[in-house]
Amino acid sequence: MVYEKLKEAFDMVGVIDANRYLSKRFDANLIGYESIFVVGLGYPNAYLKHERDRLTASMYTYGFDYHDVMKTLMHETLKGLDIEYKALVDNHTINERKCLEMTGLAFHGKNNLMIHKELGSYFFIGLVLTKEKFPEVIVENNDSCGTCTICIKACPVKALDNGFDWDTCISGYNQAKRSLTEEEIAKNALLMGCDICQRVCPYNKDVNSTKTEAFHAKPTAYVLIDDLFDLSQKEFMNKYGKHAYTWRGKTILLRNALTILLRQKNTNYNSKIEASIHDDKYPSWYKKDAQYILSKLEKFDINESSE
Repeated sequence: MVYEKLKEAFDMVGVIDANRYLSKRFDANLIGYESIFVVGLGYPNAYLKHERDRLTASMYTYGFDYHDVMKTLMHETLKGLDIEYKALVDNHTINERKCLEMTGLAFHGKNNLMIHKELGSYFFIGLVLTKEKFPEVIVENNDSCGTCTICIKACPVKALDNGFDWDTCISGYNQAKRSLTEEEIAKNALLMGCDICQRVCPYNKDVNSTKTEAFHAKPTAYVLIDDLFDLSQKEFMNKYGKHAYTWRGKTILLRNALTILLRQKNTNYNSKIEASIHDDKYPSWYKKDAQYILSKLEKFDINESSE
C-alpha cells in the first residue's frame, strides 16, 4: 500500500532494502529502518532571462522550495497509514543519488546529475524510510552518457573536465561566503546556481514536467534588485522566503547580483553599491567583491549602460 500510494503522488518511486545501501556505506540515520523508498518529482524545463531591474537564480528555484513541497506531499500521501516512517529531503547524510541509482530509475551523468528516461535531470529526490520491510522495486537501467561530452565542453569553468569538481563549479563558488576571484566574478551568471550543464544535455531536450503546480514559476522567481539593497533580511524572507534560492541569505544573492550587473554593464545601481560598501552590516568578503565590481562599472559610459 505504501508503494502504491507514493506511486500515485510522485513521478517516480523505487524501493531498496536498507541493508543493500548499508552494505555499501554505513549511515546511523538508517538504524532501525528496513526499507528505503526513493521518490522523485519533476519540475518544468523553463528558463527565465534576467531583466534590467530584476534577476533570477537557477531554474529549480522558480517554484516554491522543493524541501517543503516534497515533505508535505510525502506526509499527505502517507497520512492514515499504520506505518512508522521518516521523510527526508536533502538535509541529511544518506546519499539520495546513490539510493536512486540503486533503484535503476536514473543514472549518474557526466554532469554529476541524476538522469531519468522521461524527466531528464529536471526532478527532485526524496527518501521515505520505513521501520517495516517492504519488497524491493528495482528496474534494470542500461542508459548512460556514452561518448557524449557536450556538458563537459559547455562548462565555462571546466568543472567537469576530470570528473566533477564542486570547488571549481559555478554553483559551488557562487554559494560560498568568501571573496571571489576576478575570473569567478566574470563567469557567474545567476543569483545562485548554474544551469548550463543541464540545459545543454541531450536527455533534457524534450523534457517538460508541469504536473506539480508548486514548481511552476512564481512572480517571485524574479528578485527585484532594489529589494536586495533596500529590504532587511527579515523583510526579504517575508517576500521571497518560499524559494530555495534564499537558503544562503540575502548578502550572497546581492553579491551575485553585482556580478550580473557587471555582465550587463548596468550602472543604474552604482550609488547603492557604493552605499553598501560603507554599511557596517555587510561582511568584508562582500565589500571586497563590491568594491572591485563598482570600480569596473564606473568605467562604463553612462550611455553604454542604457543600450
